[in-house]
Amino acid sequence: MHRRRSAPPAIARTHSPPVRGLTALKGTVDNRNVSQPWAASLGDPDLILCAVEDVQEGMRTAVPLSHPRRPEMELLAADVQLDRQLLHKLSVLGITRVWVEHDATSDLDHLINAQPSEALNKAFHTLKEDFATMSSQTVSAGSVQAYRQIIMELVCELVANRDVASLTEQLIGGKDELFTHASNVAYLAVLIGIDLETYIVLQRQRLGTEHARDITALGMGAMLHDIGKVGLEGEDTPAHELDTFNEAITDEQREAHREHVLAGYRMLQGTRAPASAMQVVLTHHQRWNGSGFPDMSGPTRNRIMGMQAGRDIHIFSRIVAAANLLENLLRDNGRKNPPVMALDALQHERFAGWLDPIVLDSVLRRVPPFPVGGEVKLSDGRSAVVIAPSIEQPCRPTVRLLDENQRLPDGRFPHMDLREHHETHIASFSGQPVEPYLFSLVEDTPLSVKLILGEKKIAPQKKSA
Repeated sequence: MHRRRSAPPAIARTHSPPVRGLTALKGTVDNRNVSQPWAASLGDPDLILCAVEDVQEGMRTAVPLSHPRRPEMELLAADVQLDRQLLHKLSVLGITRVWVEHDATSDLDHLINAQPSEALNKAFHTLKEDFATMSSQTVSAGSVQAYRQIIMELVCELVANRDVASLTEQLIGGKDELFTHASNVAYLAVLIGIDLETYIVLQRQRLGTEHARDITALGMGAMLHDIGKVGLEGEDTPAHELDTFNEAITDEQREAHREHVLAGYRMLQGTRAPASAMQVVLTHHQRWNGSGFPDMSGPTRNRIMGMQAGRDIHIFSRIVAAANLLENLLRDNGRKNPPVMALDALQHERFAGWLDPIVLDSVLRRVPPFPVGGEVKLSDGRSAVVIAPSIEQPCRPTVRLLDENQRLPDGRFPHMDLREHHETHIASFSGQPVEPYLFSLVEDTPLSVKLILGEKKIAPQKKSA
């Protein structure tokens, strides 16, 4: 691995003090809990994402609150005053973090998200309806065209809001349904694709630049990557590849899970789906080191033998492989894990060699471990809010200290760039300890940039035994 885990300095394990900046201020709450589905730019009010346990009675919801397991269902309307009974119910439902009004973020409204994204909302509801009625054999050409339009809207939306830095807080929560997972993977894949535009063009040199940089097919393939599971899933079939690590899963069950890529590929034949989108459906489980699936000899009529590896895997499939794995790590039975936990797990030895190193590097830098607007506790016990991500060292963002006694003469809170304060690090995010998951990157410059500048070569592919 080209990454090293940061080694947080030893600190006394004491209970952190209450969030001083929150207790002294009135506020409203918008749950962006583990389940808040979508987001877009936010104008007013000014919000901070904090743990439910830190919310004070009397604060109000700023936008409608979604049910953690049924994201299409509104749990609370906007502008509802939260009392002790409601806060207890939120905790019982498994809601762990909420957005609270706080003037410390008054200048960050263009970076914080708290409203539904129309494109992701449309993807969610379209897939939910289609997957409920679709047979295991057919996908209509009309559906494919509808998916194309949704992805084009999603691309435009993300390009327009690419500075937004609360990305993982907008993913759809709820039960681990196929349409929920597919919508989130499409969102993440398009996000990564936008970041890797130049790398994608380099990987598709046989095409003209304008055609090569078009990532519509990437998003479509991501939306449909698991479509082969429609009609295949049973109680004994693993829902995701991570489930196959369970020792209780039999070889037959693992093989049933692997069948979905071939089934999905067959379903898209004759639908006018882009060839590169169909490649994503077929090869998103191929791995950089050649240890993935399926055996390509069958679907390619022996043009490709065995598994693919390295750059032989379509660049769109490599991106969706990363988005797929990240989305599974971010969610656990409908609950959202802290982004830093999922990003750290992505670098675990278990997944070594799975992902294109350039794509992995982009994910670690582009998906912030701590969203802008997120409340954190520092290792020295102080409370703060993240105000700017760090591309160079993602786990060391710039934060604003939430201490009423330290306000500057102009009324602002002081800020701290954690890259310049190595003695201090983030100890918890929204009430959840995160020190075991902090990581640092060996190189400050993104690998994709070094590749373009000719300073880096892609690691040679390893053939499977």
